[in-house]
Amino acid sequence: MPKRKYKKKTPRQKIIDKLDEIVSKIIRLKEPVCVICSSNKNNGAGHVFSRGSFSTRWDITEDGNVHNQCWGCNFRHVRDQYPYFNWYVKKFGQEKFDALRVRSKTTVKYKTFELEELYRKLYKIYEKLYATRHSRD
Repeated sequence: MPKRKYKKKTPRQKIIDKLDEIVSKIIRLKEPVCVICSSNKNNGAGHVFSRGSFSTRWDITEDGNVHNQCWGCNFRHVRDQYPYFNWYVKKFGQEKFDALRVRSKTTVKYKTFELEELYRKLYKIYEKLYATRHSRD
């Protein structure tokens, strides 16, 4: 059987993967449980609006696009967006929800160096959160 050839990831793809990973770590430190069901098992970054939109993909602000979700709630969000949308509207209001939706529909094209810059900024946030969280333990 012939060897399977895998495409090598481009530097751009690698930095996007690193951004996704650091955002997931930040979110789990900021919000230790799933915002929908309060589970603390198998949690990660859940996106209110699709992560396909770079304009909001790494938006970790309090009322941003990314919040802690367990795997089950995140998987259900693909079929039924209402619970996550409803949580967001109750927590932040309809105006913020509508503004986030508009931003998520906005096309943003990052150059690779801009993604690297964003990663450095997010990594600093992660380091501060990690140090704060672990200094209390």
